[in-house]
Amino acid sequence: MSQRKRFTEIDALRGLAALAVVMFHYTTRYEERFGIDNGGFSDIFVFGEYGVQLFFIISGFVIYMSILKVKSVSDFAIKRSFRLYPAYIFAVVLTFTVVSIAPIDQLKIDIMPALVNLTMFQDFLGAPRVDGVYWTLRVELTFYILMGILLFFKVEKNVMWIVYSWLAFSVGVQLMHLSVDNNTTAMIREFSIASFSHMFIIGMMFYSIWQHGDKLKYYAVIGMCIGYDLIFLSVENALFTALFVLAFYLVIHNRMQFLSSRALVFFGTISYPLYLIHQNIGYVVINKMHELGFTHPIFTVMLIGATILAAYLIFRYVETPVQNALYKIYKGQRKPGGKKKIATD
Repeated sequence: MSQRKRFTEIDALRGLAALAVVMFHYTTRYEERFGIDNGGFSDIFVFGEYGVQLFFIISGFVIYMSILKVKSVSDFAIKRSFRLYPAYIFAVVLTFTVVSIAPIDQLKIDIMPALVNLTMFQDFLGAPRVDGVYWTLRVELTFYILMGILLFFKVEKNVMWIVYSWLAFSVGVQLMHLSVDNNTTAMIREFSIASFSHMFIIGMMFYSIWQHGDKLKYYAVIGMCIGYDLIFLSVENALFTALFVLAFYLVIHNRMQFLSSRALVFFGTISYPLYLIHQNIGYVVINKMHELGFTHPIFTVMLIGATILAAYLIFRYVETPVQNALYKIYKGQRKPGGKKKIATD
C-alpha cells in the first residue's frame, strides 16, 4: 500500500467532527441544558455528538503511529505536551474569564478548581471542569498514559497482543458493571475508558492496515469492536462506529481524496482550539443573544462563524508560535553541542 507522510483527509475528518460537535452543542445540547430552542436546529444536529467517537478513532491511528516513531517515553510526553498545552491553557483562561463575568451560575466554578484545570488533570483530581467538553481530555490522557506504558516496556510493536488484551479487559469491566451496578464499578468503567477503548483500537488497527496491508486479523478486530459497541453501548452507537470505519477504510485506500480540499483541511487545522473554546463561551453568547431578542437561526450561523474565526486566531497567534518556540528549545537541548540536554529514558 502506498505510504504518505501525512493524511490530509484525516485532518479534514477531524475538522468535520469538530464542526459536528459545535453544531450539536449550539442546538440540541443547548436546548437540553437551558430549555430554550435555539433556531429549530435541535433535530437536525442531534447526532453531532458522535463526532467525539471519530476523534477517538483518529487518536488511535495518530498516537499509535507516534509511539512507534518516538525515541523514549519522555520524548513522547514532551511532544504531546507541546501539542496540547499552549492552546489548552489559553482556552481555560479565556473560558473562565468569560463565564465569570456572565450571569449564568450553572457554568461558573471557583478560582482554585479553575487553576487545577490548567494541569489538564482536573478529572483525575476531582475538580470541576472549566468547560464540560474537557471530559474528552481525560479519555485522551488515559490513552496516552497507556501508550506511554507500552513504550516504557518496549512492547509497542506487539499490536495484536495489545488490542486483544485491552479489548478483553474492557469486556471484563463492562460485565462487572452489568453484574454489580454501583458507584465503584461505574468509576472503574469510567476511568478505565472501557466505553471508548474500542474506538482507539479501531484507529490502531487502521494504522496497522496502512502499514502492513489488508490482513484479515486487523479487520477481525475492527469487527469485534463494532460488536462490542453493539453489545455494551447501543445500536445507534454501533451504526455510527460502522460509518466511521467505512470512512477510514476509504481514506487509507485513497478513495476520499476530495477531503484534501483546502477548506476542509483548514477546519482540521483549527479543530483543537475550536473544540476547546466553543461550548461555554458559546452558551454565554447565545444566552445574551436571546436576551436581546436575536433568536433568528442566522444568528446561530453567525456565532459558529465567529467561533471558527476565534479558533483560527488562537491557532495562528497562540498555538503555532508557542509550539514552534517550545520545539526549537527542545531540539536545541537535545543536540550534542547544546548547553543542556533533557534526560531520556
